[in-house]
Amino acid sequence: MRTVRIENLPNRSQMHELYHGRGSLGANRMKKILVVRIGALGDAIHALPMVNELHRREPESEIYWAAGPSVVSFLKGHSALSGFITVNKGVKGLFNAAKLVRKKFDCAIDTQGLIKSAFIAASSSNMVIGRAWNSVREKPASFFYTEKVEPQKEHIIEQNLELLEPLFPNETKFEIKYDIPIHEHPEWKFLSETPILFNIGGGWWTKLWERENFVQLANRIDKVLGLPVGIVWGPGEEDNAKYIAAHSSAQLAPPTLFRDLAGIFSKARLLVSGETGPLHLAVAVGCRTIALLGPTAGTRNGPYGKEQITIEPQLPCRPCHSRTCADFRCMPMITPDRVFNEIANKLER
Repeated sequence: MRTVRIENLPNRSQMHELYHGRGSLGANRMKKILVVRIGALGDAIHALPMVNELHRREPESEIYWAAGPSVVSFLKGHSALSGFITVNKGVKGLFNAAKLVRKKFDCAIDTQGLIKSAFIAASSSNMVIGRAWNSVREKPASFFYTEKVEPQKEHIIEQNLELLEPLFPNETKFEIKYDIPIHEHPEWKFLSETPILFNIGGGWWTKLWERENFVQLANRIDKVLGLPVGIVWGPGEEDNAKYIAAHSSAQLAPPTLFRDLAGIFSKARLLVSGETGPLHLAVAVGCRTIALLGPTAGTRNGPYGKEQITIEPQLPCRPCHSRTCADFRCMPMITPDRVFNEIANKLER
């Protein structure tokens, strides 16, 4: 991790002059910027276009990211980032991170909207950008912000880009770039046939699709389309992955780290997945996806881009964004037949 030094930072009044048209931003003034997104991996991917756009507009500035260990491990080596502040779990980890960044940045951008992320951002700078009261995840977080942005867009990627508005108030066009490093491994022989991939995990159990559905879908793809199917899996998902492979023609991917999935997805024909980190990673490396959404909304959290497909049932209770449910109907309503039809139509285009 690189050392962050205090270097002639402007006070709050000067910052407002710089960012509201009464001064010039200038690379010599905008030296260090802190982005705060502690977790999770999928949400970190959603913040990458904003970071890349910030780096494109201010290439001489140093951009740091405050995040949990898993996000730091995944993003290490990213071309737009100069360094990381690791935020470990618990109150001690939070205060240690806040102490490390204390007033060492020209500007902080909180993309997470939690009290803990806002606290770290406010500890680091006199200018803190975040979402307005009505849009922030934890309402008190907005009290930490000096610049509050009311989202006009619906998708979270575009909402993150809107957080740059206080810095570039007259700019309306942004590029969507991720620039995720791709690591390839020769032992991934199952990719040689460009398979359709299943990501069977979901993070929350309310995002999971039944393993029997994956079995039926794999068998129909094999029988009707004659295409190979691969299964990617993460911690705690191996038993379900082995079950699907044992009851279908699908092949098991080798154990991988999250960052290794970028290489796998870049070689895939298509990915079928619930709304979770690997889905958004696949989109980021250019893989076509079919997303199965239950508790979350495709317009906000679905795969970003016209090439991506979202399947979500129409129920009055959704999107609920809930990790628990007493009347779980949304994911069971998505049938293997419907997913297969979307796959077949997608491959015809």
